[in-house]
Amino acid sequence: MTKLEDLQVELANLKKNNHKLFEEIIIPELKRKVQEFLDAFENYFRERGFVVKKDQGTIRVAYNSLEFSAFTNNDHDIFIMKEREQIASISVKYKKTRMGIHLVPADPVERLAKEVEKEKNIAEEMRNPHFYYTGSEFGHVYETPQSVLESIFHV
Repeated sequence: MTKLEDLQVELANLKKNNHKLFEEIIIPELKRKVQEFLDAFENYFRERGFVVKKDQGTIRVAYNSLEFSAFTNNDHDIFIMKEREQIASISVKYKKTRMGIHLVPADPVERLAKEVEKEKNIAEEMRNPHFYYTGSEFGHVYETPQSVLESIFHV
């Protein structure tokens, strides 16, 4: 085989392996982090004297006439509502290395070699992922559900 064919095979194998890593490592951890947040939401309000009700993946909390709820879209997003108004949308993400903007080499062998290197970096990130919480309302990176809740409810 030529160098180009070797790189094509290596790239295909890396992409297949990365898909498997995503399915086996990233997706279960995203789900775990979402559940961790929902559990923290429940505990946060229970500790403050709210009545907590759980129903089909939605957690509702109430204190007198004040009501909040939290639920997920079965992806890695969490929504917090105050009565019927959405007050926060939180996403669980994992840190990815920014590859930067590079000129694409004209040589097909060099181009494939760069793609192979990129897939190797992606695989390393997925083997050792760093997860965090963020959202459009606050745009910051938060390490814990508690820090997100405190930023939303200003405690």
